[in-house]
Parts: sequence; C-alpha cells; structure tokens
Amino acid sequence: MTIPFLGDCWEGPKTWISLGHCNGKRQSPINIIRSEVSHNPSLGPVALVGYDSREKLLEIKNTGKTVDIHLGDGLHLGGFGLPARYTAKSFHLHWGDGVLQPGSEHQIDGKQYSMELHIVHTKNNMNMSDAVKDPKGIAVLAFFIEASEKTKSKTSNAWESFANNLQRVSKKGEDEELDSNVSLLDLMGSTDLACYYRYSGSLTTPDCDEAVIWTVFAEPIKVSPEVINKFSSELSSTESSSGPRLRNNFRPVQKIGDRKVEASDALKDRLCSAAFLVSPAVVFVLFLSIATFVPFLSV
Repeated sequence: MTIPFLGDCWEGPKTWISLGHCNGKRQSPINIIRSEVSHNPSLGPVALVGYDSREKLLEIKNTGKTVDIHLGDGLHLGGFGLPARYTAKSFHLHWGDGVLQPGSEHQIDGKQYSMELHIVHTKNNMNMSDAVKDPKGIAVLAFFIEASEKTKSKTSNAWESFANNLQRVSKKGEDEELDSNVSLLDLMGSTDLACYYRYSGSLTTPDCDEAVIWTVFAEPIKVSPEVINKFSSELSSTESSSGPRLRNNFRPVQKIGDRKVEASDALKDRLCSAAFLVSPAVVFVLFLSIATFVPFLSV
C-alpha cells in the first residue's frame, strides 16, 4: 500500500510542478516493480574506496528539510554500468513519523520502509552546480532503513552514535562538527552491495535535476526503533526549538514512463555475495576496464 505524503514540515511536492525540472519525464523516486525489471549480467557489486574510514563524516547540518552530512575527500564509487569515477560529497536521509509512519522515498512492489539513506556522488569530482548539468553527473547510492529489534550490535552501535548528534542540530540552520567515530561502512551494516536496482532519474527535491544514476539496494539496513524515532522527534523544521517537528520529508513516487529499471546479476537468483572494498590501485585498473568496455554496457 502506498502511504500518501503528509508534507507537514516543508513545502509540499504538489507545489513543485513549476520548479526547475520537477515536471520532467525522468523523475525520482519510483516504485520498483520486481516483475518488470530486466536483469543485467554486467552489473556486479559496486566498488567502494574509503568507505571504511572513520574520519570522513565531518559536519552535520539541519537544513529544515533533512540532516545533511558533509563528507571528507577520498570516498570513491565505481563499478560496471557507471561511466566514470564518482566522488562522495555528502549524505542525507528521508523519513516519515517514527516507526508509526514509514518515510522511504523509493518503494519495492509498493512497500515503503521506515527511512532511506542517500549518499550523493559527483562524476569526476565535479562540484554540484556542474554535475546537475550532466545527464550522468550524479550517482546516488540509496539504502532502505527498516525498524527492527533484531539489529547487529556493530550496526546498531554505529547508528546510535550517529543519531546522538541530532539533538545538537535540533533547529533549522544549526551546523556542527560530527561527534561520531563511525564510517559509512559501519552505517551500511551487512547490506549486500551486489544486490541492487539501477535506473536513471532525478534529484528528489527542487530543482529535481534529471542528472542522477540511481543505485537502490534491495536489502534494508536494520536499525532500532529508538533510533528511527529520534529523527522525527528531535529535529525542528524551523529556527525555533518549539517549531513543528521535521517529519514526512519524502517525495511521493513518480511515474516510471518508458524508463528501464535494471537489476544486478546477483538479484537474478537472489545469490548475493558480500560487499567488497578495494584498494585505490585496484580501482584504477577497474576504471580502465570500464573505460574500455563502457560502450558495450547498459547504464
């Protein structure tokens, strides 16, 4: 069942139709219907560099629409189906109203999860103003977050440590150095990087630039209900601590149209291998291979 957007904390998406590209034909998020995806055998696990470093999450800011985390240099993304090397710039989240109201942006067969994590990368380390002008200028890794009492201790501890920073940026505009000794890999938990969906889409907030290669992972990150509830209870959408809570900051699903959604090779038979990290030298060789074969790959 699709949960309607309850835009009680920000300007509702229904008003965006005249803004930027928000009325385009390649908009995000979407409902991924598994029976309609096509499997691409060339889509293996994504390759990550630096994601295990616990020194890259630098600053956290309450934008009034989400919490945005600025990342340090040295975080890179690659893999077949991506036309270049992408550099991570930031990550943010979307949520509903605690465990009572799910708030992921993407859906799988109509299922909406508690939250969604977006790690934003730009092609060849471009700045965002240039990246949005390139149809493949941005690559976003999207992870579903599911409220669960059965969380792995390492992942649970990482999310609890990260969420403790929310009270430090409770009001819109507050920006603080992040006080957490966690890495992106810690937050991702045991999510299998071989199991994902890939499609071309847009940013999910104005100007909704249609410049994004989306990688949506099939397996959710399991996080405690207490952590989920902190996002909708500790953050204000205004500059007043008594202002309305920051809740339901997700955009409703958009029409897929004639776009093709691809599934990674591992999803074909649900044979998903473990996520892997590689050294910069190996990634360089990988990118040379991608540059050679990219004309033959489906992106």
